[in-house]
Amino acid sequence: MPLTSRATAGAFAAAIIVFIVYYPWFDIHDPERETTQGIFATYPNAQIPNWSALANEIIGTALLVSGIFAVGDQLNKPASPYSFPGAVALMLTCIGMAFGLDTGYALNPARDFGPRLFTFFAGWGWKVWTLRDGYFWIPIVGPFVGGIVGAATYVGLIEAHHPPQ
Repeated sequence: MPLTSRATAGAFAAAIIVFIVYYPWFDIHDPERETTQGIFATYPNAQIPNWSALANEIIGTALLVSGIFAVGDQLNKPASPYSFPGAVALMLTCIGMAFGLDTGYALNPARDFGPRLFTFFAGWGWKVWTLRDGYFWIPIVGPFVGGIVGAATYVGLIEAHHPPQ
């Protein structure tokens, strides 16, 4: 858990920086802090039910994790150390394009929870936890489940069938 805590703290700090930079804009366009919370954390489109948003986060994260396993697998012609970050960035971009419309694709609990926590303290209030029928838990739980599914899928379907060394 220490890594998750540090990542969440980093995302919280990043939200503070974004808030400071755009503070005048918030005061002009949303002085009551009613509509701009989505700049910081992910929220689904109004027509997306929570079960669909959860499936979206699980599948998107599973694809990302299994893809990272694939490009890093030493017995699967891995990406070089120089191209590995680019391969992961390309996967993230493709997953974002495919899954981002519905939920904003958190794919990482820290990416959503840290900024959401900041918006709670910065004046947006309890609505950051209650909007969209209590959606806040989906970008936290979905990526954890998706990570396990993605890793298990890659290990079960690919890695388990590598020749013994």
